[in-house]
Amino acid sequence: MARDLIPPPSPAGRPDPEGTQTHRFVELPPESPAEQHDTPPPKVEKRALPPTQYRNRFGFLAGALGGVVLGSIAIVVAIFAFGHAGGDDDYGLHPNWSAWEPDDHSLAEGAQQIADKVKVQYTHPNGDVLVNVKAVPFPSGAAPYEMSAVATSAMTEMTGPGVLYVLDGMGPGGAITVGKRSENRGMVLQREALELALYTFRYLPEAEMVMVRTPPPPPEEPKAMPTPGAGKAAATATPTPTATPSATPPTNQVVFFRPGDLRAELEVPLGATLAAQAPNEKTLTEADKATIDGLTRSNRFLAEAQVIDPMTGMVRFILHPPKRS
Repeated sequence: MARDLIPPPSPAGRPDPEGTQTHRFVELPPESPAEQHDTPPPKVEKRALPPTQYRNRFGFLAGALGGVVLGSIAIVVAIFAFGHAGGDDDYGLHPNWSAWEPDDHSLAEGAQQIADKVKVQYTHPNGDVLVNVKAVPFPSGAAPYEMSAVATSAMTEMTGPGVLYVLDGMGPGGAITVGKRSENRGMVLQREALELALYTFRYLPEAEMVMVRTPPPPPEEPKAMPTPGAGKAAATATPTPTATPSATPPTNQVVFFRPGDLRAELEVPLGATLAAQAPNEKTLTEADKATIDGLTRSNRFLAEAQVIDPMTGMVRFILHPPKRS
């Protein structure tokens, strides 16, 4: 009870009674903000760690995954670039090959549309159409023609659907009687044959061959018959022997193409091979002649027609390589 009667410490600073224990607290002034941030925090030194032993493995996996992603993108781009509604028939061919194409892509109808389109582009210098063009398609299984190519002593049979284009000069036997026969006119006809084949292989997927028969030379003027005379000259006249059909050389000049012959020209636009405006024999340039000759020279033949079935009209064309000068 006596302890409870001990008075508390005097706030006035009077000394405590002797024998009394008390706690003394000293209130310090607050620190200024500047003093709180004078000492910067200690820097933690970053130590470079050696590469992990699995670094090569992770690098290989990352590279492989990147290659797979890039490969997938490339495949998708290729599909969008080459895939279209035309299917496999147009695979690799230029999609915008020409400004015009036939409405019908069958041999029966499309071939004559191509013939009508091409023929009006080739004219004489006076503007008249150079030749009339008739398309004779021979679909698979109903071909009125057979093709055989002769190379030295060997003969190669060629079968399959195709088109025979006949260039008719509208003269005797299909010859051109307007103007004079010339090398330039012959080159223009070769160009027309080339353009017919290009359109056929690009837009008629059934076609496996194209043969273009160019006009024959104009008939020679008949020679004047000698006036029969009496006496020894008439008595000793020797009759001219008649040549057998087998000994008669073929006179049908043709240009024969298979699709592979013009594959490179079908992968680029038509304008990259042939100019839009077809030349005539007077406007044909040396560059035109070089292009035409390079694409048709090895495809020119002399065709021999043989009737192998008179009842059905089946004809076999035997193609002979011409003599090179």
